[in-house]
Amino acid sequence: MHCLRCNGLMALTRFYDLRDDTGNIAFDAWRCIGCGEVLDSVIYTNRIQRPRFTRLRKLRPVRI
Repeated sequence: MHCLRCNGLMALTRFYDLRDDTGNIAFDAWRCIGCGEVLDSVIYTNRIQRPRFTRLRKLRPVRI
């Protein structure tokens, strides 16, 4: 697997989180050897989902 940021080598790494709210202590993720980019299942899912529609508010004209 290659990194999307730097095209470097990604290695499967186990990360430990002792303060996780889900009760899990460790999770596996891909980490880039070159730039340090981390990609796990949650990050991947969020990246491939379409952005939600956000309503833009109208800007008022500025009076000079």
